[in-house]
Formats: sequence, C-alpha cells, structure tokens
Amino acid sequence: MNRDAFADFPEETSSFIEQFVCELADVTDAIQHGYVHGSVTMGGFHPRHSDVDLLFVCNRDLTGAERLDLMRLCLTKSTQPYPLELTVLTERALREWVHPSPFEVHYSEQWRTRLEEETIEELLEEQRDMTDPDVAAHLKVIMERGCVLFGNPMRELLVGFEEANYLDAIEQDALGCLGSLENQPVYSVLNLVRVMAYRKDGCLLAKRDAFDWARRQSIRSDLLHVVQKAAAAYEGEDMVFSRSELIEFNIYVHQRLFPY
Repeated sequence: MNRDAFADFPEETSSFIEQFVCELADVTDAIQHGYVHGSVTMGGFHPRHSDVDLLFVCNRDLTGAERLDLMRLCLTKSTQPYPLELTVLTERALREWVHPSPFEVHYSEQWRTRLEEETIEELLEEQRDMTDPDVAAHLKVIMERGCVLFGNPMRELLVGFEEANYLDAIEQDALGCLGSLENQPVYSVLNLVRVMAYRKDGCLLAKRDAFDWARRQSIRSDLLHVVQKAAAAYEGEDMVFSRSELIEFNIYVHQRLFPY
C-alpha cells in the first residue's frame, strides 16, 4: 500500500481507509488496484458530512460469496465514523470501456436503506444487471485529482475513455440536482456550480471551492447569495433556503447548462 499517500489525506480519514483496505484483503484476493478520490483527495473533506470515496479494480469477476462478503464489510464499516462510497470494477471493464459502465459491486448509504425491503442477496442480484454513468465521473477524478493506494495508475488500465463520457456523467448528475434542489439544497447547489465550472473553464472543483469560483463569475447577487449560503452550510453553519430563491437558481442553472 502507498502509505506515503496518507500524508496528503485529512488526518482523520487515514486510519479509516487503511483499516478498510486491510479487511478488504480478507474478503478477496482478486483486487489488484485501489484508488481514493473525491473530497479526501481534492481538499474538500468535511468530517460531518463528506463521504470517503474508494474505487477498486479486480483481475477477475468476483464470486457470489466475495460480493456478499464485500457488501457486508461495507455495511459494517460505513459511517464508522464516515460514510463510504465504494465501486469495484474489473480490469476487463476498463480495457473494454463502455459508458455507462457495468460494475461488480457498488456501495453507498443509499443502498443501506434498500435493505429495509430487500435481502443483501436480492440487492446484489439486482446490481448484476446495472450500469452506472457515475463511474465515468469517478474515473476522471481519479486520473486528474485522485490517489493510487496500490496497483497501477488508472491511465495505464483504462482504454477508450472519452471526454464525452465524463460530460454525460456530470450532466446527468446536474439534472438530478435540479430535481432535488428543494430537498437537498446544499449538495445540489454546490454540485451544480461544479458542473458549470467544468463546462465553462474545465475546472474539477471540490464542493468547498464552488463559492470561490462562483463569485469570480458574472452571477446576479441574489443567486450568488444562494451559493454562499450553500457553502456556509457545507462548513457547518445553519442556513435556511427559501423556495423562491431555489426556483430562481434552478432557472438560472438550467438556462446555462441545458439551453436547448
């Protein structure tokens, strides 16, 4: 494991990641490459509400038992103390890249809620037929601002990846954020600014950087105030968003990202 990388991580995440990787080795010997991405590597990690984003690559398909044990490991370790988002791909999926990509296992806390109605076995069977456009976004961030825990750099594994794949992934995420502005204003506002920043300047921003980028743009003061409030809430301040200001922000972003 590349322990030198831990020096660049937020101190509180290092032991969490290292312990998870050690226990992962007890689940399967197929995983040959590991990466950290997201806020941990982009300088925007916040202990109260950031995920720890990990991606692993295996040299073969995982067995049913391995997938089951991996999901159980995620359920045990996630939120202890940080939420985990994890994706496992095969080397074949990277060499024969298609978008949206299939995957071996995906875990986030959203999957935990599904287990109130499904067994782990049923959930994993459902995942076998799924593809995920977000994988393209993860791979882009890994290549540009991620960290290799062990194995090869992602650029040595990935064949056929195109910029259009990443753009499609973040545009789909933007559509989701536009639809969830009222329910998840902080996450949605900051992510929408990140998408605008990439579309305009090619910047891969952390959520924490969103307001600094926005205030350098010619954005109406009332809309900039929405971004400022989202950034403050992300840092832990109590903020309230009115429905009217979120509607105005929705209209503004929609016109710029999806003018057609």
